[in-house]
Amino acid sequence: MEIEESYIQYASGYDKDNITIKDIINALDDLKQMDKEHGAFWVGVYGENIDEVVLEVHKNKVLFDNFGDKEYKIQLDDLKVCKHFFDLLLNGSIEELKENLKNSYTEKRYASV
Repeated sequence: MEIEESYIQYASGYDKDNITIKDIINALDDLKQMDKEHGAFWVGVYGENIDEVVLEVHKNKVLFDNFGDKEYKIQLDDLKVCKHFFDLLLNGSIEELKENLKNSYTEKRYASV
């Protein structure tokens, strides 16, 4: 699917449009320094033929999605693992992302992507 717009937003208020994977990597590093109250960020994408899709990750290494048909809350072993999910999101590989999240949740493969 073609992604027309993307953004990142921190719980602390920072936001940026038209992001790259470098912004995700920076956010993962920033997350380590955030306090518990503001220790989260989310990334959203959307396009002409796609509703907004958002992935949210918290300092406690919990990843959430909002696909609507099925929502997943996945406890990760390591924050670095979620880079893979964000790569898929930014590349517009939404169906592959859904399948990866489903498999990670179902098989409890939290960190083996």
